[in-house]
Amino acid sequence: MNNVQIFLLSALALSVAVTLVLGWAARRAAKDAASGHQRQQVMSHVSVYREQLAELDRELAQGTLDQAGYDLSQQELTQRLLEDAPSPAATEVAPPVPRIKGLMVGLALLVPVTAFTLYLYVGTPVALDPALVAQANGEEQITPQKLETMAEQLSQRLEKEPKNAEGWVMLGRIQRALARYDQADAALQKALALERNDDVMIERAEVLAQKNNGVFKGEPWAIINSVLKADPQNGNALLLAGSAAFSEQRFKDALNYWEKVRGLLPASSPDLPALAEAIDKARGQLGLPPQSPLTTGNAPASAGVADKPASDGTERISGRVMLSPDIASQVSGKDTVFIYANAAEGPRMPLAIVRTTVDKLPFDFVLDDSLAMNPQMKLSQVKSVMVRARISKTGNAMPQAGDFGASVGPMTPGSPDKVQLTISQPLAP
Repeated sequence: MNNVQIFLLSALALSVAVTLVLGWAARRAAKDAASGHQRQQVMSHVSVYREQLAELDRELAQGTLDQAGYDLSQQELTQRLLEDAPSPAATEVAPPVPRIKGLMVGLALLVPVTAFTLYLYVGTPVALDPALVAQANGEEQITPQKLETMAEQLSQRLEKEPKNAEGWVMLGRIQRALARYDQADAALQKALALERNDDVMIERAEVLAQKNNGVFKGEPWAIINSVLKADPQNGNALLLAGSAAFSEQRFKDALNYWEKVRGLLPASSPDLPALAEAIDKARGQLGLPPQSPLTTGNAPASAGVADKPASDGTERISGRVMLSPDIASQVSGKDTVFIYANAAEGPRMPLAIVRTTVDKLPFDFVLDDSLAMNPQMKLSQVKSVMVRARISKTGNAMPQAGDFGASVGPMTPGSPDKVQLTISQPLAP
Protein backbone atom coordinates (compact mmCIF):
# COMPACT_ATOMS: atom_id res chain seq x y z
CA MET A 1 0.00 0.00 0.00
CA ASN A 2 1.49 3.33 -1.00
CA ASN A 3 1.69 6.48 1.11
CA VAL A 4 -1.25 8.21 -0.47
CA GLN A 5 -3.47 5.19 0.05
CA ILE A 6 -2.57 5.05 3.72
CA PHE A 7 -3.13 8.80 3.91
CA LEU A 8 -6.55 8.59 2.36
CA LEU A 9 -7.60 5.55 4.36
CA SER A 10 -6.75 7.13 7.68
CA ALA A 11 -8.19 10.40 6.48
CA LEU A 12 -11.47 8.77 5.52
CA ALA A 13 -12.21 8.08 9.14
CA LEU A 14 -12.34 11.69 10.23
CA SER A 15 -15.21 13.20 8.26
CA VAL A 16 -18.15 11.21 9.54
CA ALA A 17 -19.78 13.68 11.91
CA VAL A 18 -19.56 16.80 9.75
CA THR A 19 -23.20 16.73 8.75
CA LEU A 20 -24.67 15.86 12.13
CA VAL A 21 -25.24 19.56 12.74
CA LEU A 22 -28.59 19.97 11.08
CA GLY A 23 -30.07 16.85 12.60
CA TRP A 24 -28.78 17.91 15.98
CA ALA A 25 -30.25 21.39 15.67
CA ALA A 26 -33.57 19.93 14.58
CA ARG A 27 -33.53 17.69 17.63
CA ARG A 28 -32.96 20.70 19.86
CA ALA A 29 -35.78 22.56 18.18
CA ALA A 30 -38.18 19.67 18.69
CA LYS A 31 -37.18 19.31 22.32
CA ASP A 32 -37.58 22.99 23.12
CA ALA A 33 -40.91 23.48 21.37
CA ALA A 34 -43.26 22.36 24.13
CA SER A 35 -46.37 24.15 22.95
CA GLY A 36 -48.06 23.41 19.65
CA HIS A 37 -47.59 26.95 18.37
CA GLN A 38 -43.96 27.10 19.40
CA ARG A 39 -43.26 23.69 17.91
CA GLN A 40 -44.86 24.70 14.62
CA GLN A 41 -42.75 27.85 14.53
CA VAL A 42 -39.53 25.99 15.25
CA MET A 43 -40.22 23.25 12.74
CA SER A 44 -40.94 25.92 10.18
CA HIS A 45 -37.40 27.21 10.74
CA VAL A 46 -36.07 23.68 10.45
CA SER A 47 -37.96 23.12 7.21
CA VAL A 48 -36.46 26.27 5.70
CA TYR A 49 -32.96 25.28 6.71
CA ARG A 50 -33.43 21.76 5.42
CA GLU A 51 -34.40 23.19 2.05
CA GLN A 52 -31.35 25.43 2.07
CA LEU A 53 -29.12 22.52 3.00
CA ALA A 54 -30.66 20.42 0.23
CA GLU A 55 -29.77 23.20 -2.19
CA LEU A 56 -26.20 23.13 -0.91
CA ASP A 57 -26.17 19.35 -1.45
CA ARG A 58 -27.27 19.80 -5.05
CA GLU A 59 -24.61 22.44 -5.69
CA LEU A 60 -21.96 20.20 -4.15
CA ALA A 61 -23.04 17.23 -6.27
CA GLN A 62 -23.08 19.36 -9.42
CA GLY A 63 -19.63 20.74 -8.73
CA THR A 64 -20.76 24.36 -8.60
CA LEU A 65 -19.83 24.54 -4.91
CA ASP A 66 -16.61 23.17 -3.47
CA GLN A 67 -16.53 21.19 -0.25
CA ALA A 68 -15.09 24.02 1.82
CA GLY A 69 -17.85 26.33 0.69
CA TYR A 70 -20.38 23.63 1.50
CA ASP A 71 -19.05 23.05 5.01
CA LEU A 72 -18.84 26.73 5.83
CA SER A 73 -22.29 27.47 4.44
CA GLN A 74 -23.68 24.58 6.44
CA GLN A 75 -22.05 25.96 9.57
CA GLU A 76 -23.62 29.36 8.96
CA LEU A 77 -27.04 27.81 8.42
CA THR A 78 -26.76 25.82 11.59
CA GLN A 79 -25.71 28.76 13.71
CA ARG A 80 -28.69 30.70 12.41
CA LEU A 81 -30.94 27.77 13.27
CA LEU A 82 -29.44 27.64 16.74
CA GLU A 83 -30.03 31.37 17.22
CA ASP A 84 -33.62 31.08 16.00
CA ALA A 85 -34.38 28.18 18.32
CA PRO A 86 -35.82 28.90 21.79
CA SER A 87 -33.64 28.61 24.88
CA PRO A 88 -33.46 25.09 26.35
CA ALA A 89 -36.52 24.06 28.34
CA ALA A 90 -36.49 21.98 31.47
CA THR A 91 -39.06 19.52 30.22
CA GLU A 92 -38.46 15.81 29.92
CA VAL A 93 -38.26 14.54 26.39
CA ALA A 94 -38.11 11.00 25.15
CA PRO A 95 -34.76 10.16 23.55
CA PRO A 96 -34.76 10.50 19.78
CA VAL A 97 -35.07 7.42 17.65
CA PRO A 98 -31.58 6.45 16.46
CA ARG A 99 -31.26 7.20 12.79
CA ILE A 100 -28.73 7.35 10.03
CA LYS A 101 -27.65 10.77 8.87
CA GLY A 102 -27.76 10.21 5.13
CA LEU A 103 -25.81 13.31 4.23
CA MET A 104 -23.08 12.25 6.60
CA VAL A 105 -22.72 8.99 4.72
CA GLY A 106 -22.18 10.81 1.46
CA LEU A 107 -19.63 13.25 2.86
CA ALA A 108 -17.77 10.69 4.91
CA LEU A 109 -17.40 8.22 2.07
CA LEU A 110 -17.28 10.32 -1.09
CA VAL A 111 -14.74 12.89 -0.05
CA PRO A 112 -12.09 11.65 2.41
CA VAL A 113 -10.28 13.95 4.77
CA THR A 114 -6.79 14.11 6.27
CA ALA A 115 -5.73 13.77 9.86
CA PHE A 116 -7.11 17.23 10.52
CA THR A 117 -9.87 16.77 7.95
CA LEU A 118 -9.17 17.88 4.46
CA TYR A 119 -11.59 20.72 4.54
CA LEU A 120 -11.37 24.30 5.71
CA TYR A 121 -14.25 24.05 8.01
CA VAL A 122 -14.29 20.54 9.29
CA GLY A 123 -11.86 19.66 6.53
CA THR A 124 -11.66 19.70 2.71
CA PRO A 125 -9.01 19.27 0.05
CA VAL A 126 -9.77 22.85 -0.90
CA ALA A 127 -8.28 23.86 2.41
CA LEU A 128 -4.93 22.64 1.19
CA ASP A 129 -4.81 25.72 -0.97
CA PRO A 130 -3.69 28.90 0.82
CA ALA A 131 -5.66 31.01 -1.63
CA LEU A 132 -8.95 29.49 -0.50
CA VAL A 133 -11.78 31.98 -0.03
CA ALA A 134 -14.92 30.21 1.17
CA GLN A 135 -18.32 31.65 0.36
CA ALA A 136 -21.23 31.35 2.74
CA ASN A 137 -24.78 31.88 1.55
CA GLY A 138 -23.41 33.12 -1.76
CA GLU A 139 -22.47 36.52 -0.31
CA GLU A 140 -20.59 36.65 2.97
CA GLN A 141 -17.08 35.28 3.24
CA ILE A 142 -16.31 33.14 6.26
CA THR A 143 -12.66 33.26 7.23
CA PRO A 144 -10.73 31.91 10.20
CA GLN A 145 -11.20 35.35 11.72
CA LYS A 146 -14.95 34.97 11.26
CA LEU A 147 -14.79 31.61 13.00
CA GLU A 148 -12.81 33.21 15.82
CA THR A 149 -15.59 35.76 16.22
CA MET A 150 -18.23 33.04 16.16
CA ALA A 151 -16.35 31.12 18.85
CA GLU A 152 -16.06 34.22 21.02
CA GLN A 153 -19.73 35.12 20.63
CA LEU A 154 -20.86 31.60 21.36
CA SER A 155 -18.59 31.40 24.39
CA GLN A 156 -20.19 34.57 25.73
CA ARG A 157 -23.63 33.10 25.17
CA LEU A 158 -22.64 29.93 26.98
CA GLU A 159 -21.51 31.94 29.99
CA LYS A 160 -25.16 32.94 30.32
CA GLU A 161 -26.50 29.53 29.27
CA PRO A 162 -24.01 27.01 30.70
CA LYS A 163 -26.58 24.22 30.48
CA ASN A 164 -27.05 24.66 26.73
CA ALA A 165 -25.68 21.31 25.60
CA GLU A 166 -26.18 22.05 21.93
CA GLY A 167 -24.29 25.31 22.29
CA TRP A 168 -21.31 23.44 23.70
CA VAL A 169 -21.45 21.07 20.76
CA MET A 170 -21.45 23.99 18.36
CA LEU A 171 -18.50 25.58 20.16
CA GLY A 172 -16.67 22.27 19.98
CA ARG A 173 -17.17 22.16 16.23
CA ILE A 174 -15.91 25.69 15.75
CA GLN A 175 -12.84 24.99 17.88
CA ARG A 176 -12.31 21.85 15.87
CA ALA A 177 -12.44 23.86 12.68
CA LEU A 178 -9.72 26.09 14.10
CA ALA A 179 -7.63 22.99 14.88
CA ARG A 180 -7.92 23.62 18.62
CA TYR A 181 -8.55 20.03 19.50
CA ASP A 182 -8.05 20.37 23.25
CA GLN A 183 -10.66 23.14 23.39
CA ALA A 184 -12.95 21.19 21.06
CA ASP A 185 -12.68 18.13 23.26
CA ALA A 186 -13.37 20.19 26.39
CA ALA A 187 -16.49 21.72 24.85
CA LEU A 188 -17.83 18.35 23.72
CA GLN A 189 -17.20 16.90 27.16
CA LYS A 190 -19.27 19.71 28.70
CA ALA A 191 -22.08 18.91 26.29
CA LEU A 192 -21.93 15.23 27.16
CA ALA A 193 -21.90 16.01 30.88
CA LEU A 194 -25.25 17.74 30.40
CA GLU A 195 -26.85 15.01 28.34
CA ARG A 196 -25.75 11.77 26.76
CA ASN A 197 -25.75 11.94 22.99
CA ASP A 198 -24.26 9.04 21.08
CA ASP A 199 -23.63 11.11 17.98
CA VAL A 200 -21.72 13.72 19.97
CA MET A 201 -19.73 10.91 21.59
CA ILE A 202 -18.78 9.72 18.13
CA GLU A 203 -17.80 13.23 17.15
CA ARG A 204 -15.59 13.42 20.22
CA ALA A 205 -13.94 10.18 19.14
CA GLU A 206 -13.09 11.91 15.87
CA VAL A 207 -11.61 14.90 17.67
CA LEU A 208 -9.46 12.65 19.83
CA ALA A 209 -8.25 10.84 16.73
CA GLN A 210 -7.45 14.15 15.10
CA LYS A 211 -5.36 15.11 18.12
CA ASN A 212 -3.47 11.87 17.57
CA ASN A 213 -2.82 12.40 13.85
CA GLY A 214 -5.61 10.13 12.70
CA VAL A 215 -4.86 7.23 15.05
CA PHE A 216 -7.93 5.69 16.68
CA LYS A 217 -6.14 3.41 19.12
CA GLY A 218 -7.16 3.95 22.73
CA GLU A 219 -10.00 6.23 23.77
CA PRO A 220 -11.45 6.84 20.26
CA TRP A 221 -12.06 3.12 19.79
CA ALA A 222 -13.28 2.82 23.38
CA ILE A 223 -15.90 5.48 22.66
CA ILE A 224 -16.96 3.84 19.41
CA ASN A 225 -17.31 0.45 21.09
CA SER A 226 -19.23 2.00 23.99
CA VAL A 227 -21.76 3.55 21.64
CA LEU A 228 -22.14 0.34 19.65
CA LYS A 229 -22.61 -1.66 22.84
CA ALA A 230 -25.46 0.63 23.84
CA ASP A 231 -26.88 0.83 20.33
CA PRO A 232 -25.54 -1.78 17.88
CA GLN A 233 -27.42 -0.05 15.05
CA ASN A 234 -26.06 3.45 15.57
CA GLY A 235 -25.26 4.43 12.01
CA ASN A 236 -22.73 7.10 12.91
CA ALA A 237 -20.78 4.73 15.13
CA LEU A 238 -20.84 2.01 12.49
CA LEU A 239 -19.61 4.40 9.83
CA LEU A 240 -16.76 5.67 11.96
CA ALA A 241 -15.88 2.16 13.10
CA GLY A 242 -15.67 1.08 9.48
CA SER A 243 -13.55 4.06 8.54
CA ALA A 244 -11.26 3.56 11.53
CA ALA A 245 -10.86 -0.13 10.73
CA PHE A 246 -10.19 0.74 7.10
CA SER A 247 -7.46 3.18 8.15
CA GLU A 248 -5.89 0.37 10.20
CA GLN A 249 -6.01 -1.91 7.14
CA ARG A 250 -8.52 -4.22 8.83
CA PHE A 251 -10.56 -4.38 5.68
CA LYS A 252 -12.76 -7.32 6.69
CA ASP A 253 -13.90 -5.47 9.79
CA ALA A 254 -14.47 -2.29 7.77
CA LEU A 255 -16.56 -4.27 5.31
CA ASN A 256 -18.67 -5.75 8.10
CA TYR A 257 -19.33 -2.35 9.67
CA TRP A 258 -20.25 -0.69 6.39
CA GLU A 259 -22.50 -3.54 5.31
CA LYS A 260 -24.41 -3.08 8.56
CA VAL A 261 -24.83 0.59 7.69
CA ARG A 262 -26.15 -0.36 4.28
CA GLY A 263 -28.75 -2.53 5.95
CA LEU A 264 -30.01 0.50 7.86
CA LEU A 265 -30.51 2.65 4.78
CA PRO A 266 -33.75 2.47 2.80
CA ALA A 267 -33.48 1.12 -0.72
CA SER A 268 -34.34 4.55 -2.09
CA SER A 269 -31.57 6.34 -0.18
CA PRO A 270 -29.47 8.55 -2.49
CA ASP A 271 -26.50 7.80 -0.24
CA LEU A 272 -26.34 4.12 -1.15
CA PRO A 273 -23.99 4.67 -4.13
CA ALA A 274 -21.45 6.45 -1.94
CA LEU A 275 -21.63 3.72 0.67
CA ALA A 276 -21.45 1.03 -2.01
CA GLU A 277 -18.31 2.66 -3.39
CA ALA A 278 -16.66 2.46 0.03
CA ILE A 279 -17.79 -1.15 0.41
CA ASP A 280 -16.30 -2.01 -2.97
CA LYS A 281 -12.99 -0.46 -1.91
CA ALA A 282 -12.94 -2.70 1.13
CA ARG A 283 -13.89 -5.70 -1.00
CA GLY A 284 -11.12 -4.85 -3.42
CA GLN A 285 -8.56 -4.86 -0.62
CA LEU A 286 -9.79 -8.34 0.30
CA GLY A 287 -9.49 -9.58 -3.27
CA LEU A 288 -13.26 -9.73 -3.70
CA PRO A 289 -15.07 -8.56 -6.83
CA PRO A 290 -17.17 -5.39 -6.68
CA GLN A 291 -20.84 -5.77 -6.04
CA SER A 292 -23.35 -5.70 -8.85
CA PRO A 293 -24.44 -2.15 -9.73
CA LEU A 294 -27.99 -3.41 -9.31
CA THR A 295 -27.44 -3.70 -5.56
CA THR A 296 -26.14 -0.19 -5.01
CA GLY A 297 -29.15 1.92 -5.85
CA ASN A 298 -29.30 4.89 -8.17
CA ALA A 299 -26.08 6.82 -8.61
CA PRO A 300 -26.64 9.78 -10.87
CA ALA A 301 -23.55 11.56 -9.57
CA SER A 302 -21.30 8.75 -10.77
CA ALA A 303 -23.27 7.53 -13.74
CA GLY A 304 -21.04 6.43 -16.56
CA VAL A 305 -17.82 6.57 -14.57
CA ALA A 306 -17.39 2.84 -14.43
CA ASP A 307 -17.83 2.60 -18.20
CA LYS A 308 -15.13 5.14 -19.00
CA PRO A 309 -11.92 3.50 -20.28
CA ALA A 310 -9.06 3.61 -17.84
CA SER A 311 -6.41 6.25 -18.36
CA ASP A 312 -3.60 5.23 -20.71
CA GLY A 313 -1.11 6.75 -18.30
CA THR A 314 -0.33 9.87 -20.28
CA GLU A 315 -2.33 12.26 -18.09
CA ARG A 316 0.25 12.36 -15.37
CA ILE A 317 2.53 14.91 -13.82
CA SER A 318 5.88 13.97 -12.38
CA GLY A 319 8.57 15.94 -10.71
CA ARG A 320 10.56 16.58 -7.58
CA VAL A 321 9.91 18.58 -4.43
CA MET A 322 12.95 20.03 -2.68
CA LEU A 323 13.53 21.98 0.51
CA SER A 324 15.46 25.22 0.40
CA PRO A 325 18.42 25.27 2.81
CA ASP A 326 17.23 28.72 3.85
CA ILE A 327 14.30 27.25 5.79
CA ALA A 328 15.77 23.88 6.78
CA SER A 329 16.23 25.02 10.36
CA GLN A 330 12.59 26.14 10.57
CA VAL A 331 11.00 22.77 9.84
CA SER A 332 11.12 19.32 11.36
CA GLY A 333 11.83 16.09 9.57
CA LYS A 334 8.42 14.77 10.61
CA ASP A 335 6.48 17.76 9.31
CA THR A 336 3.90 16.72 6.72
CA VAL A 337 4.36 17.60 3.05
CA PHE A 338 1.30 17.72 0.79
CA ILE A 339 1.93 17.55 -2.96
CA TYR A 340 -1.12 17.99 -5.15
CA ALA A 341 -2.56 19.33 -8.40
CA ASN A 342 -5.76 21.28 -8.85
CA ALA A 343 -7.47 22.74 -11.89
CA ALA A 344 -5.99 26.07 -12.95
CA GLU A 345 -9.56 27.27 -13.44
CA GLY A 346 -12.63 25.97 -11.67
CA PRO A 347 -12.99 23.99 -8.43
CA ARG A 348 -9.87 23.96 -6.29
CA MET A 349 -10.33 20.43 -5.02
CA PRO A 350 -7.10 18.45 -5.57
CA LEU A 351 -7.32 16.22 -8.61
CA ALA A 352 -4.49 14.05 -7.28
CA ILE A 353 -2.55 14.22 -4.05
CA VAL A 354 0.50 12.67 -2.40
CA ARG A 355 1.57 12.99 1.20
CA THR A 356 5.09 12.57 2.55
CA THR A 357 7.33 14.11 5.22
CA VAL A 358 10.15 16.64 5.21
CA ASP A 359 12.77 14.03 5.98
CA LYS A 360 11.93 12.37 2.64
CA LEU A 361 12.85 15.51 0.67
CA PRO A 362 13.96 15.76 -2.06
CA PHE A 363 10.97 13.65 -3.03
CA ASP A 364 10.18 12.39 -6.53
CA PHE A 365 6.46 12.19 -7.17
CA VAL A 366 3.96 11.16 -9.81
CA LEU A 367 0.40 12.47 -9.85
CA ASP A 368 -2.16 10.62 -11.96
CA ASP A 369 -5.76 9.40 -11.95
CA SER A 370 -4.98 6.62 -9.49
CA LEU A 371 -4.51 9.30 -6.85
CA ALA A 372 -7.84 11.02 -7.48
CA MET A 373 -9.80 11.95 -4.38
CA ASN A 374 -13.09 11.99 -6.23
CA PRO A 375 -13.87 9.79 -9.24
CA GLN A 376 -15.75 12.72 -10.74
CA MET A 377 -12.67 14.96 -10.68
CA LYS A 378 -9.56 13.47 -12.23
CA LEU A 379 -6.33 14.83 -13.60
CA SER A 380 -7.15 13.47 -17.04
CA GLN A 381 -10.34 15.53 -17.17
CA VAL A 382 -8.75 18.98 -17.13
CA LYS A 383 -6.56 20.79 -19.62
CA SER A 384 -4.52 22.90 -17.25
CA VAL A 385 -3.48 22.52 -13.62
CA MET A 386 -1.47 24.13 -10.88
CA VAL A 387 0.95 21.90 -8.98
CA ARG A 388 1.54 22.78 -5.35
CA ALA A 389 3.53 21.62 -2.34
CA ARG A 390 2.99 22.64 1.26
CA ILE A 391 4.72 21.84 4.53
CA SER A 392 2.39 21.55 7.49
CA LYS A 393 3.78 21.39 11.01
CA THR A 394 0.49 20.05 12.32
CA GLY A 395 -0.51 17.71 9.51
CA ASN A 396 -3.63 19.81 9.07
CA ALA A 397 -5.20 20.35 5.70
CA MET A 398 -6.08 23.93 6.53
CA PRO A 399 -3.07 26.23 6.08
CA GLN A 400 -1.70 27.35 9.41
CA ALA A 401 0.73 29.99 10.58
CA GLY A 402 4.22 28.61 10.07
CA ASP A 403 3.41 26.60 6.94
CA PHE A 404 5.70 26.86 3.93
CA GLY A 405 4.73 26.29 0.30
CA ALA A 406 5.55 26.47 -3.39
CA SER A 407 3.56 26.23 -6.61
CA VAL A 408 4.13 26.04 -10.35
CA GLY A 409 1.85 26.28 -13.36
CA PRO A 410 -0.39 26.36 -15.14
CA MET A 411 0.73 23.24 -16.96
CA THR A 412 -0.85 20.48 -19.03
CA PRO A 413 -1.30 16.98 -17.56
CA GLY A 414 0.70 14.53 -19.63
CA SER A 415 3.45 17.01 -20.37
CA PRO A 416 6.87 15.32 -20.47
CA ASP A 417 8.36 18.21 -18.54
CA LYS A 418 9.39 17.42 -15.00
CA VAL A 419 8.06 19.73 -12.31
CA GLN A 420 10.57 21.27 -9.94
CA LEU A 421 9.16 22.66 -6.69
CA THR A 422 11.49 24.21 -4.14
CA ILE A 423 9.77 25.07 -0.88
CA SER A 424 11.41 28.21 0.37
CA GLN A 425 8.73 30.72 1.37
CA PRO A 426 6.10 30.92 4.09
CA LEU A 427 2.54 30.91 2.86
CA ALA A 428 0.86 34.26 2.60
CA PRO A 429 -1.44 34.87 5.59
